[in-house]
Amino acid sequence: MKNTILSEKDHQLIEKALLQYGRIVDIAGLMTLFQEDYSEASAHNRINLLAKTGWLRRIKQGLYIIIDSLTARGQTDLSLLTIANALMDDSYVSLAQALNYYQMFDQYSATIVSVTTKGSKNYFFDDYTFKYAKVKSNLYFGFTEKIVNGKKVRIAEVEKALLDYLYLSKGFNGASVVFEKLRDYHQDFNLNILQDYASHFGMTMARKVGFMLDQLQLDSTWLYNNTQHRRGVARFTVDSKLFNAKWRLYYDDRIIG
Repeated sequence: MKNTILSEKDHQLIEKALLQYGRIVDIAGLMTLFQEDYSEASAHNRINLLAKTGWLRRIKQGLYIIIDSLTARGQTDLSLLTIANALMDDSYVSLAQALNYYQMFDQYSATIVSVTTKGSKNYFFDDYTFKYAKVKSNLYFGFTEKIVNGKKVRIAEVEKALLDYLYLSKGFNGASVVFEKLRDYHQDFNLNILQDYASHFGMTMARKVGFMLDQLQLDSTWLYNNTQHRRGVARFTVDSKLFNAKWRLYYDDRIIG
C-alpha cells in the first residue's frame, strides 16, 4: 500500500526528477538529485524509503519508474515500448509489439521482444516478460524513433518487424503470422524496402520472402533477380517437405493455408 505522506522536500525532488529524466530514472540520476539536499548515505536511505512506500517502482536493479500521483498510475499507464527501451540501451522493439503499434496485431502478448547486438536476456516485470534477442551487427537496422509517453522510443519499421519475425521465430507459427500480415496489410508495406531488407539477411530469407510474395501475387522481381543464379536450397521450417523450384525452397503448405 502506498504511503500517502510525502514530505515537501521529497515532493520537490520527485518533481525535479520527472522534469529532468521523465517517468523512468536510474539510481545515478536519483542520487545526483537527492544529494543536493541529503548526504550520500541519507540519499540512499531516502530513495529506499520511497521505493518501499510505492513512490518509486523498481523495474530492474538500479532502474525505477516514478509514481507521480496518488492515483497510483504505476506501470499500467506507461507504454511497454518505453519500458522495453529503458531496460536495455541499444535495443529496439520488434515482432508482435511493433506490429501492434502499427495496428496490425491485435492479440494480447505478455512477451515484448526487442532486438539488440548485446547478449540475449530476459527481464520480468509485473505480468510481462521483456525478451532481448541478440543479432549480428549487420542485422541491427531498420528501426525508427517514435515519441511515446513524451520520450523517444526505438521501434522496428514495419517491414523489419516482419523480417525479424521470420528470423527469430523459426517455426511454423512465426511464418504463418508473417504470411497473414502480408496478406492482410500488404498495401501498408513498402515492398521495395521489404525486399531490400530481406537481402541483408541472406539467401534463405530472400527465398522465403520471395516465395510468400508470389503466393500473394505480389511483385517479387527484385528478389528473384538476385537469387535465380544462386545454388543450394533452403527450408522454411525443419518440417518443410514440399519443394518450390523457382525459389529452391522447401515449404510447409500450412504456412500459406
